Amino acid sequence: MTFALAWSQVRAHPGRLLAIVAAVVLATGFLAATATFAGTSDEGLRLTAAAPLTTADIVLDAGDQVRDPHWYEAAAGVTGVQSVDPQYARTVSVFGGARRGSANVQSIPATPSVRWFSVGEGTWPSAAGEVVADRRTLTDLGVGVGARLDFRQGTAAPVTVTVVGSADLGFRPLTGSDYRFYAPAAFFGGDTPPAALLTVTDRSRLSETVDAVGRALPAGATATDAAEAADAAAARFAGGNTQLVVLMLAFAAVALLSSILVIANTFQVIISQRIRQVALLRLVGGHRRQVSRVVLAEAAIAGSIGAVIGTVAGVGLGYLGAGLLDINGGGLAVNPVVLALCVLTGVGATVVAAWAPARRATRVPPVRALQEVPDALPVRVRGGRRLVIGLILVVLAVGVLGLAAAGTSLPLALAGGVLLAAGLLIALPLGIALLLPPAARGLERLGVAAGLAGSNLRQNARRTASATMAVVVGAALVTGLAVASASGRATVEADLEARYPVAAGVHTDGAAIDDRTVEALAGITGLTTGTVATAAATFPAAGKPTPARIAALPADLAGRLAPELATSAGDPVLLVPGAYLTARGLHDGAPLTVRVKDRDVRFTARGSRLADTTGQLLGVAAADRLAAAGVRTVPTAVWGIAPAGFDRETLAADVNAVAARDAGVEVGGGITEGGDIMNVLSILLGLSLGMLAVTVVIALLGIANLLGLSVIERAREMALLRALGTRRGRLRAMVAVEAVTITLVGTVAGIVIGVPVGLVGVIAAVGRQAEPVIMLAWPQLGLVLVAAAVTGVLASLAPARRATRIAPAEGLVR
Repeated sequence: MTFALAWSQVRAHPGRLLAIVAAVVLATGFLAATATFAGTSDEGLRLTAAAPLTTADIVLDAGDQVRDPHWYEAAAGVTGVQSVDPQYARTVSVFGGARRGSANVQSIPATPSVRWFSVGEGTWPSAAGEVVADRRTLTDLGVGVGARLDFRQGTAAPVTVTVVGSADLGFRPLTGSDYRFYAPAAFFGGDTPPAALLTVTDRSRLSETVDAVGRALPAGATATDAAEAADAAAARFAGGNTQLVVLMLAFAAVALLSSILVIANTFQVIISQRIRQVALLRLVGGHRRQVSRVVLAEAAIAGSIGAVIGTVAGVGLGYLGAGLLDINGGGLAVNPVVLALCVLTGVGATVVAAWAPARRATRVPPVRALQEVPDALPVRVRGGRRLVIGLILVVLAVGVLGLAAAGTSLPLALAGGVLLAAGLLIALPLGIALLLPPAARGLERLGVAAGLAGSNLRQNARRTASATMAVVVGAALVTGLAVASASGRATVEADLEARYPVAAGVHTDGAAIDDRTVEALAGITGLTTGTVATAAATFPAAGKPTPARIAALPADLAGRLAPELATSAGDPVLLVPGAYLTARGLHDGAPLTVRVKDRDVRFTARGSRLADTTGQLLGVAAADRLAAAGVRTVPTAVWGIAPAGFDRETLAADVNAVAARDAGVEVGGGITEGGDIMNVLSILLGLSLGMLAVTVVIALLGIANLLGLSVIERAREMALLRALGTRRGRLRAMVAVEAVTITLVGTVAGIVIGVPVGLVGVIAAVGRQAEPVIMLAWPQLGLVLVAAAVTGVLASLAPARRATRIAPAEGLVR
């Protein structure tokens, strides 16, 4: 009976539940997308780690003690072993096209059945100078099959290779390298393979063969079932996306909370529209519990529809997100049980949100059914005890957040954030409700339409405050993320500029640097360059002497980077890393004798960051003082100084483009650091903008529902206004002012909350590593305010249209 009545209401008035379904779709979609992304990316990462092991039967591991390059050959003589393929790997610098970067080169098994991928274009490599490349690598380098590239490992001379084939692997492993290549074993001549892949003749005797191979191997090497090794590699490798998944779960929780607020307000609208119907049900003998069950059943129906739609959409979005990050190589992978929990969460959240409106529905007296125009249920601003409890929690949260900032404790900051959220959810609706009457009095001074809007906000302060909370939650989250991202980026930039006085350094390993490279670097916009000469030197160390190089800094660079080098009296100043002084037990200004080429030179040692942030150096001295000491130097480096606040990504691209044409140089300086942190901060900023879009949609639904209820309750008032000559445009303006006021009040409150929370998060996260820099992300905050105003106008369109359709005669006949 209860379900049948609820279903009849849904079928008769589906439009009433549209906002509820939409809110549930958004919240459940976030949950399902997070679950799908986590499952799919984990499977992709597992495949990435275990792919080379999936085609073998046994995996050999050399361990840390084996140094014999042929250690794996002992396994070939074991009975039951069919093939043995050593596995090599190198990390090299690759030069090709207009790009350069680090590349991971792995060996290709000689046994065709052990190769875990196929060549899509070209052929397999057969000589030491031939490689196969990942197709994405070739695209990034701007070259194709047949291209000739230069590989360089460490200080060794560059080696030219030819790309003879390409493979589309469909995912990018997280190896820490930019590019991927595969070469035959001949490419790795002289290397000791860290592993080997074996196949067996009889898999039914695999366990016995593994034991026999293990006994034949040299001490320190081990043999393992390939399936077990693949599982172990996958377990170690998976979980690299944990932080991103946690962040997505936080967004999903916020979206769920905002949706609950919207759903609760929507059911208030529904109950107000059906006061007479509820009263009639009570009049004919319906119990309060039956009325409540009908409302909750409607909530369950709407929640089920929205949860199913949201889950399906979320699966698609989660898989798309994993694809955009190139970690969906294992295909779609999601646990059906988790998806079922997403659906149940959506349904449960809807029922929980409808519980309070359902209780209010039970308070409708039967006599309301006999009234001509039943008024809406009264909503009064009460709850002083709740306000006190909420404020106490807020004060405690502020204290915890302060301690987190002072102690740079991220766990403490998270605990303070939870306390703050709890306190605000309890106290803020009441606080906003108490602040709305003064705001309404201010609106009354702005004209008739604004005055009418203010009057309505004051009369329904508590309900308006509840609708505003959805805006507050979203605005606070977006603001916190934007401020954290901007402040984090500014902190990293300032720290890099302080630690790396040289923004970009290009240097050789001791040979004279090419004049064309020097000229090209000098032509980079915004980079002030200078050629630096160096000399080989041997520094005293705790054990054996340490070979390094001393840089002879010309006067123009010394004046900007190290004025202390200009000291004329006494021994020449030598800038060395502070860690070197500490390790040697020397104080700043202590004498230090260094053998430079064929002579001993006495210096005054001073600690400086300049000495350990520019490349393969251990000392920096003035060029004229080294020349006076008879030290001959060779121009081997170019140092570049950039203005404060320079575009790090653009400068890095320009410098790398120059370095790509000279295989004899390496790139150092500040542009080589902080890339991973910057990427994380960019992801945070992108997610904050995405969350802003979701918040706008949820807030639009909630405010539209609130204004729709307002129009229903004030139908007679609006009809009278129309009868007295009020134009339709003024009614539209009145509704729009209400909506924009709600969104702006909620957004301002969210900004006030989000800014300090975001700053505390940054301080707690990076305070131990760097001096935090406060950056309030004004463009993003301005975008939030603009989005709030636009959202208010959009949310007012449908209610305003309904208001203008009220006939003037309705105000006279009722």
